[in-house]
Amino acid sequence: MEEILLVEPDYKNKFPPLGLMKIATYHRNKGDTVEFYKGQAPYTQIISKDRVYITTLFTFHYDITVKCISHYAKYLKRDSIFIGGIAATLMASDFKRDTGINNIIERQLFSSRALGYEDNINIDSLPLDYDILDDISYRYPAGDNYFVHTTRGCPRGCEFCAVRVLEPKFETTNNIIDQVRRVDEIYGKKRNLFVMDNNVLCSPKLREIIEDIRSLGFTGEANYIWPNQFKQMLEKIKRRKKFGVDYSKQLFETVDLLETFANRLKRYPRVHGELDEVINLIKTSDNIDGELETHSEFLSAIVEKYRPRTKMIRYVDFNQGIDARLINKRSMKILSTIPIRPFRLACDSIEDINRFNRATKLAIENNVRHFSNYILYNWKDRPEDLWIRLNNAVSLYSENGTNIDGFSFPMKYAPIKEKDRRHIGEFWNRKYLSAVNVIINVTNGVVAKEKDFFFEAFGSNIEEFFEILGMPDEFIRFRHFFRDNGLIDYWKTLFHSLSEEEKMRLIDVLCKQKLNESIRSDGHSKRVKKMLVLYTLNKSQFDRGERSYQSVVNEVESI
Repeated sequence: MEEILLVEPDYKNKFPPLGLMKIATYHRNKGDTVEFYKGQAPYTQIISKDRVYITTLFTFHYDITVKCISHYAKYLKRDSIFIGGIAATLMASDFKRDTGINNIIERQLFSSRALGYEDNINIDSLPLDYDILDDISYRYPAGDNYFVHTTRGCPRGCEFCAVRVLEPKFETTNNIIDQVRRVDEIYGKKRNLFVMDNNVLCSPKLREIIEDIRSLGFTGEANYIWPNQFKQMLEKIKRRKKFGVDYSKQLFETVDLLETFANRLKRYPRVHGELDEVINLIKTSDNIDGELETHSEFLSAIVEKYRPRTKMIRYVDFNQGIDARLINKRSMKILSTIPIRPFRLACDSIEDINRFNRATKLAIENNVRHFSNYILYNWKDRPEDLWIRLNNAVSLYSENGTNIDGFSFPMKYAPIKEKDRRHIGEFWNRKYLSAVNVIINVTNGVVAKEKDFFFEAFGSNIEEFFEILGMPDEFIRFRHFFRDNGLIDYWKTLFHSLSEEEKMRLIDVLCKQKLNESIRSDGHSKRVKKMLVLYTLNKSQFDRGERSYQSVVNEVESI
């Protein structure tokens, strides 16, 4: 029996590490002890381990990932450390050079022989081990869902996409029924299904895939009831005991769950009183585990009788998006038989608008009401292309009725083998990219369908969009504050007094030089120097009373 440690570097991410969850299943099936840690575990948790598996995600997390790997390499032999995942596949030689680890697992783990075992198990086909997620305090926003593949790869081979390297061969792998049912048997039913395919519409078995999804209960009918959470917690504790993993946190979570449930039963005084008495016995006991076991039958009966039984629709999310180029009446009719929410499409370039619009309208005609679209920028596009595509999506969603929900997600392009996100596209510059990033952060990463909201954030036309891009980032971030104190109007007056050459010079300065040095430079016109003062301001100066509208104007006019 081996002691296994699974590690994910300490970056933020939406989805749990699916590869590690499959490796966990493999090792548990072998009778090994498995633990999961996010970030750099303490020495005492590392030194006893026989193997450490470290996953990687995006290449722009390279530095934090290498630092994490190097931490484990200080305490364990390098041949007992295995690195896999997206970044490791894309930059295997870099990881070998910078960490000294040669065990780099590229692409999917189709055979356990890649890990040095002789049983030749296809680890990629194993069910996910959701229990490892309880080993850490970090909570994945999309963690409590089914995650499945029905196909691998994508025949498109888009230049900007890593799939052509990660999954070079397109194939249908549809074993979705087995994937979902194995999760149900061990962990209980999940409500929603995340299909992680890169281009499901390329499969000749699309109809079969969709029929399988329907057979699992994803039909659009309200047929899902939240499971008995108390029963699930007891099963989880039982599994952790079996695997020899600490379960003290789960005991306390179970007590918290019972207390929350008891608070909902105050309108039933007798039942609430009996339940509250048992909960207090458990809480005050030196043997919470034993007390839970003693009263489990009573508690299970109470929870089962009074738990909510509201029926809900189960949704399907093709999270990587659906190829708008392949949507036609036939494929849309097939897709419309399952409740897809949201319906994800991409509009990666200005040339894609007509295809995007056609696909969206076909989806609306087939009763799809919830949309999300990915909008790539900083690739081969121009800044105005971003505004045009966003405006197009906003108009498309808002003009098709109040019952249509639609969001756009601007996604900044970075080359698939870059180790940071500093890439600047041919038609972009650092200032404009910074401004877009500020706008997106203010809107929590999404652009909603409401036109007023969009015009406020991005401008009502391309001219206003460029005006916003040129504005000080602090003015964009706190738009209402600086509008109310008059400084945005003051900035606009100065900005529009510049010649086109001076505007270009201003943007160039904001991209390349430190502002304080630029203000003192003799290489700028007086009007540019005046403008630069406004780019040194931050809201906290006004909050502390160090700055005011008049003091800023006085400083600018003194130049």
